[in-house]
Amino acid sequence: MKGIKFLLVLAVMISAVSFNAQAQNKKKKNLEEVTYNVYLHCDDCVKKAQAVVPAAVKGIKDFKVSLEDQTFWIQFDPAKNSKENIVAVLAKKGYDVKEVKPGEKGDVHKHDHNHEHNHEHGHNHNHSH
Repeated sequence: MKGIKFLLVLAVMISAVSFNAQAQNKKKKNLEEVTYNVYLHCDDCVKKAQAVVPAAVKGIKDFKVSLEDQTFWIQFDPAKNSKENIVAVLAKKGYDVKEVKPGEKGDVHKHDHNHEHNHEHGHNHNHSH
């Protein structure tokens, strides 16, 4: 009798873990990903984006910034947001972005560096290239 109860409890526990794993996988499958080209010129820009973007974009599940590739990669819940709305929110935060379609290589923004960058991080960047 004790053996049957143990097996029954074990079966219930295994079912619960299996159901939870299925629910997690189902959630992940409903997420969308988008990559945007964005102009970033320094590590401070990356840090600022890492602080600003996840707080501003509803439904964001994961966010990566690449200074080297000049991109934002966003994983989001399409039930809570859309690519069009994300672009609008990023524009309000000062990020001019262009979607990079899967298989495309990102276009690094051409930018005139003959001006000063006075940003919130409190220092100037005088570039010469």
